[in-house]
Amino acid sequence: MKAILFSLLALALCGCATLRTEGPTVSILIDLDPASTERTVIVESIGADRSGLLYLPDRVTGNILRVDPQAPGAVVVGRIAAREIQGRTAKAEPSGIAFDAQGDLFVAVGPFSEVVRIPKTELDPAAPGWAQTFATGTVGANGIAFDRQGNLFVSGGAGGMVYRVGPNGGAARTVVQIEKHVRTLPDGQTRQPIVANGIAFDADGVLHVADTARGAIWKVAIAADGSGGRPVLLAQSPLLEGADGLAFDPSGTLWVAANERNALVTVTPDGKVREVARNGSRGPLEFPSAIVFVGERGYVSNFDIPRRDNLDADRAAALDGIGASIARIQ
Repeated sequence: MKAILFSLLALALCGCATLRTEGPTVSILIDLDPASTERTVIVESIGADRSGLLYLPDRVTGNILRVDPQAPGAVVVGRIAAREIQGRTAKAEPSGIAFDAQGDLFVAVGPFSEVVRIPKTELDPAAPGWAQTFATGTVGANGIAFDRQGNLFVSGGAGGMVYRVGPNGGAARTVVQIEKHVRTLPDGQTRQPIVANGIAFDADGVLHVADTARGAIWKVAIAADGSGGRPVLLAQSPLLEGADGLAFDPSGTLWVAANERNALVTVTPDGKVREVARNGSRGPLEFPSAIVFVGERGYVSNFDIPRRDNLDADRAAALDGIGASIARIQ
């Protein structure tokens, strides 16, 4: 009997060992500002074209950077010009980035309350194309994503709106409203009011919205006419505090960049939340802000803001980290 019990126990332990899965390996693909951690380059978002090349908008210069993951090195392929607004020069400070089905590049520009476009043919390192207005009336423009019909959806940050504009651009209209909320961070001083941040569509066309203030993910059914239904809470967790960029991997699992915690988190379709990677202020995750998948491999933009878990000892700036960079998930 003892021998039988021992054999069963051994089989059970073997089975458990087989079922165990390890977390992803996260490493730095490229340091986008190797000479400095003084934030002379700031990247908040990351996208990929159909060939797997990565694109990031630089909030400092307005340049669109392109990186080949197979031979990492950043080149400028597009530009967003500053503007005169109410008598003052306003930089673009671009955030969300996405490609449409034709391969044209779109970027959210919060200071202009717009989304701008650079045609695929003008994404050229020899003669970088200048972005032109595509959508207007997107106050607080932050995350962007296309649905299967080619409509562009734009999140509105602290205002909680999600806007929609048709494939031909023009004035956007509000189709979703996330109720406003403000959270005070653990330092007792910093306040987080952004309730509509990163957005992404799942395979069924359901819109998902990152609520940074609540540490939550909302899902919204989008009707055939492009209108949004009532937001439904998919998940809310301390692990999601700082929820920023969203992306679905090939298996349909939602990945979340939890920027304040220097973490990557996954959320299943039934709302189960799991932390899959986290580190201190020295990276490789340093205020991760957005994720994109190219096949099975993921890439993360490191925004590098001194807040919460990536504060350094004097609580002023994360000077011990790598700064603006792309992290690779394997």
